[in-house]
Amino acid sequence: MIKTPELAAKVIAATKQAGLPVSVKTRLGYLRVEEWREWLEFLLRQDLAALAVHLRTKKEMSKVPAHHELVPEIVALRDELAPDTKLIVNGDIRTRTEGQKFVKMGVDGIMIGRGVFADPFCFRTTDSSISKRMELLEYHLDLFDESGVKAFDTLKRFFKIYINNFPGASEVRERLMECKNTTAVRAILREMEEEKI
Repeated sequence: MIKTPELAAKVIAATKQAGLPVSVKTRLGYLRVEEWREWLEFLLRQDLAALAVHLRTKKEMSKVPAHHELVPEIVALRDELAPDTKLIVNGDIRTRTEGQKFVKMGVDGIMIGRGVFADPFCFRTTDSSISKRMELLEYHLDLFDESGVKAFDTLKRFFKIYINNFPGASEVRERLMECKNTTAVRAILREMEEEKI
């Protein structure tokens, strides 16, 4: 809807008819970073409860670093036009600690996306231990078993979240990727526990 602001305004207005606070998540622009000011100014004039800004354009996807340098200007624009609108940013924020620098710049919150795939404890203020990650993987396996989902391969993409940043992690991941069920995964995790990895 970056290319059709009139439609965006209609959707926002119609959504407000439900009587609930309305938030919008957007990118800086569609094609060019320079679009950000006009687009965000438009959105901030829509009397939103919250505005979440991914600090890249639609065209950039995640192929370039997020434009963190624009945060002070975006905060100033929000403060000028809509000081009651909560401002949230995301893009290349991998940990809570990294996010704190944006809070110091004046944003009200952050979103962490891909960072959770590197560390499922990324929202904590302390690093996660290997044993904590293994406990969380066990819990994930429990939930998978309880769900009744039969497509075990869908679970495999999460192994890299839990099994990383320790000697031999890539070998363990390779073994896990060969597993056909959660029973086989649990057997490997027990071996890790016995070997005190």
